[in-house]
Amino acid sequence: MPSKSSSMPSQRRRKLRLRYVAGLVANNGAYYPSVEEYYSSLESRFGYWLLLGNARHCALRAMEEKLYTRLDTKDGSVLDAGAGSGYVAMYMARKGLDVQAVDITPHHIVDARKNVHKHHLDDKVQVEYGNYHNLTYPDASFNGIYTMETFVHADDPLKVLQGFYRMLKPGGVLVLHEADFSRNSEVLQDVLRLSHCQNTLEEGGYERLLEEAGFTDYSLEDLTDEVLPMWRLFGIVGYVPYQMFRLLGIQHRFTNVIAGVEAYLNWGDGRYISVRAVKP
Repeated sequence: MPSKSSSMPSQRRRKLRLRYVAGLVANNGAYYPSVEEYYSSLESRFGYWLLLGNARHCALRAMEEKLYTRLDTKDGSVLDAGAGSGYVAMYMARKGLDVQAVDITPHHIVDARKNVHKHHLDDKVQVEYGNYHNLTYPDASFNGIYTMETFVHADDPLKVLQGFYRMLKPGGVLVLHEADFSRNSEVLQDVLRLSHCQNTLEEGGYERLLEEAGFTDYSLEDLTDEVLPMWRLFGIVGYVPYQMFRLLGIQHRFTNVIAGVEAYLNWGDGRYISVRAVKP
């Protein structure tokens, strides 16, 4: 008498094996995965290592120089709110800034501390666990505050901006290198949900929130064309795996694949922007 497994169609057995493998390497299928779950999946960790050299931002490294220029802070202390593996913080330290770096994901903190120590920047960069919704640094602690693709993860964007405002010195500068979008869609909402970016703002949203938080001297630069080559690479590398995952019905378990391909296929519905504002 044939066993149940041998009587199962081979195609179904392959699908079940692939679903099992997906459960090991990709996200856990949570409807709204946390930031920690998103960044801790093996798919995320391997993808960031393979394509970005273990950096946690998808922009070209030139965006670090752009961010530094927009901060326009030649000395003093700055806050890196969502430091990832510490590469942006180290760049700022090499420019002469003292950086307080925080992150919410434990393995990011471990990586960042190792990187800072490896590059002999322990005296310029301090790395701590911190949720930027509830930071307790004293008022007027920093000359500048920045995010590099982390503000999109905020559960309460206005609360985060109000906290940044409190911690900045008068005349202090906030720079956000983030994304916004002009056209909503079901696919976009899937991507934002799976990467815990469901509060990504629509065009015009940053100016409104920053004004509500008390900031002035708002300016925005559209840097979309400058990061397009990187996003094109994501789209090309991920396209074939994405189509395979779609056929198997498991594409939602591979957050970075669906994000990379759909972002490129729907280029024009969103922007990569540099937002700058000042505390009066």
